[in-house]
Amino acid sequence: MRVLVAGASGCVGHAVVRALRSRGHKVIAAGRGLTDSANTLHLDYSHAVNPTQWSQRLRERHIDAVVNCVGILMPSTGQSFERIHTQGPIELFRGAVAAGVTRVVQISALGVGADADSVATPYLHSKLLADEALATLALGWAVLRPSLIYGPGSQSAALFATLASMPIIALPGRGEQSVQPIHVYEVAEAVARLIEQPGALADVFEIGGVIALSYREMLGHYREAMGLSPALWLPVPMAMMRASAWACEALPQKVFCRDTINLLARGHLPLPNSAHALLDRSPSSLAQGLAVTPPQPLVDLQVHLSPTVSLLLRSSLALMWIYTALVALWWPEESGVLKLLALGGFSGGSGTAAMLFSCTLNTVLGVWTLKRPGPLVYALQFGAVLGYTAAAACFAPAIAIDHWGPLVKNVPVLGLIMLLWLAPPSVGRAAPLRTRVAALPGQRSVWG
Repeated sequence: MRVLVAGASGCVGHAVVRALRSRGHKVIAAGRGLTDSANTLHLDYSHAVNPTQWSQRLRERHIDAVVNCVGILMPSTGQSFERIHTQGPIELFRGAVAAGVTRVVQISALGVGADADSVATPYLHSKLLADEALATLALGWAVLRPSLIYGPGSQSAALFATLASMPIIALPGRGEQSVQPIHVYEVAEAVARLIEQPGALADVFEIGGVIALSYREMLGHYREAMGLSPALWLPVPMAMMRASAWACEALPQKVFCRDTINLLARGHLPLPNSAHALLDRSPSSLAQGLAVTPPQPLVDLQVHLSPTVSLLLRSSLALMWIYTALVALWWPEESGVLKLLALGGFSGGSGTAAMLFSCTLNTVLGVWTLKRPGPLVYALQFGAVLGYTAAAACFAPAIAIDHWGPLVKNVPVLGLIMLLWLAPPSVGRAAPLRTRVAALPGQRSVWG
């Protein structure tokens, strides 16, 4: 068949083009950054195109089927949800009817519906209007509503990988939101099967991965796939997450916004999950998919240290904590610790108590670093260094301009703590995820 794929340069569109061509179809890739040629077509929903013009273009290319993969997560200048998700696709769909196209597949979104929450979400409502318009046309049609899509080129997957790579991971609420991620290659395979399906077709299909996960579990899979050490999880109230999303809408990014937070809060579970029927098998799990196409965070924070290097660095850090505790404890006057505490308002008994607390904390941090290193001890050390530095600079400003740089030297200390924090455990590390997934018996994968 000759298939026009709109949005061919995007994550889903690119995968659909590859899937269709691998199955022997002639594909015309259409997109904003493409020019007219034998295998490409310039397409920009930002500008209105009369259905009659679309009909002529499709007839000239002898198009048998159309797949619309165009979508945006955030509107921008010249790209509104109304134009990109509703008006532009409808113009193409009506042109397809006039051109005698036999089948149209529309990539919509999970959560689209006539309920009040969906209508109140501009992203979902704009998709719904295009879906409903397509359903009224006299041709074979299918609307595909996938759950979270991950894989090469996915902007949301890159965001999730970046969030998962952080040493402290902020969770919306408790991170219990339900998701069912599906790999973009399997979405593309489902599209190809819908194009090839014989007989009449007029249906909506919701698809997702093999099992439902919580948002926290999903990020845990991303983190494991990147070989990172355990992280600290920080629950954040939803109101604060929405406020952060609102602020981020002013930044040069196209993923994190209030709509995406609302979509996550709604949940991403296909009911029912048609992936099994469309693929004629169970879809792959998130762990399998990430093993085949590893996540690509926007910022690479991966650190790998040999056991020897890790031990040397931890020993030097532990020595710093224990040494400062012993010096302050045995020579409180000579070390100047009591004088510094007095400048901060701690003198006499309160100064002694503050010194003992500091010495105890430093000793615990030093021993803990040697015995059971982990994200919590590194987070405490990072906070302690920042606290000590801020207090010293506030109570004794002269220290900040001392040519010996006693406070500035805390900067590389913070760097060392962060380095150890980001590095996965070097002793008893689990086998790579790719190896473990490949060894699972009885599992099938579309990628070999």
